[in-house]
Amino acid sequence: MNNSILRRNYIKLLVFFFILFFFLTIKFSDNIIPPNDDFSQIVECKSESCNKQIDNIENGKHFKPPEKTTKSGKKSENTTLSFTIVTGASANHFCELQSWLYYMSETSKELRKEYKPRIIVYDLGMVEYQKKILNLLENKGGYFNEIHEFNFDKYPKFWDVNENRGEYAWKPGIIKEVSMKYPGIIIWLDSGSFLSKGFFAMIEELLIQYNGFISPKSSGKLLEWTHPGVFKYFKQDIKDYINKNHDNCNGAAIIFDTNKTQYLIDQWYECALVKECIAPEDSSRENHRQDQAILTYLVINDNRLCNYHKSFFGLKTHMDDQCARNIYYYDKLHGEFYWPSIEDLEEINRLKEEYTDHVIYDIWSEGALETLLSSFIEHSLSKHEQIEAGEK
Repeated sequence: MNNSILRRNYIKLLVFFFILFFFLTIKFSDNIIPPNDDFSQIVECKSESCNKQIDNIENGKHFKPPEKTTKSGKKSENTTLSFTIVTGASANHFCELQSWLYYMSETSKELRKEYKPRIIVYDLGMVEYQKKILNLLENKGGYFNEIHEFNFDKYPKFWDVNENRGEYAWKPGIIKEVSMKYPGIIIWLDSGSFLSKGFFAMIEELLIQYNGFISPKSSGKLLEWTHPGVFKYFKQDIKDYINKNHDNCNGAAIIFDTNKTQYLIDQWYECALVKECIAPEDSSRENHRQDQAILTYLVINDNRLCNYHKSFFGLKTHMDDQCARNIYYYDKLHGEFYWPSIEDLEEINRLKEEYTDHVIYDIWSEGALETLLSSFIEHSLSKHEQIEAGEK
């Protein structure tokens, strides 16, 4: 009896191992691209021309929003769909960043030229082997346009990402920097957040509808995740917000059109410079959401809402636990381009010891590849069991 059970379990493992390697032959973007690329339900079109454009989306044709014109009737120089996506990562989130860059590379290949974004990466404290990988990706081309080492010395000391995560004040700081260099459409995405290609094709139309600012809602309400010290700093009575206790904005995905909402970026940034504003005394991640809380407060004061679920915009967040799988699939399909030196391996293993609650991608250390493949099988088994449980 026991032998029979063991044999069945062994066969089950072999089947899932076969499925795993079968999926290695599938196009990378099919593994990680968010579902629901039909964005026609997002835009509330009323004109006949807009309805025709949406029909084209539903029929698989390319959507091309109408060109804006200036008052003189000429095409505006700042109305092309050339926009900027910015992200950042420190050493403990490099796996997510590498996976995100692979995803964006595959997604960009499927976009028409006018929809292709400028991609900027901020280094928030990467180590040498990670910088080496980014240099290799930069030389290969097609992964990002610019990389900048964030200059923490220019900003308040409490922005140090190694202490209380810098109170996340560096995020509005980065967005402010980018808005000065590349005004227009700016998207902040955490490196664990994926937007569907369908969103990029609709981005200008959506920003017109939402008047220059988009962020999906996240869990909780304003008063739940905003420390009372924020209202005190702004000399506001917290009771005045009982009837304005709207959904929190999502700090993982924020879209601005600076032609309309540069002032929101400026206000957010100015608050981030003052610790008593972005991280009041006695605040912590248990009762406050720093950058996210301040953004929500400013958005509500501006009579805006973050009231749509992230799936409405084709957004997936917190994809951190899938980064190793995505990197492994991609490198198997496109060819491995990086092999660590002895010094690199020492650095990788040091990070694994230091950040036990984060994914540090490693297939080179002794036993690391076997551990990684086992985790893939466990993940597949777990998904299979969830599906079976749902069918019962």
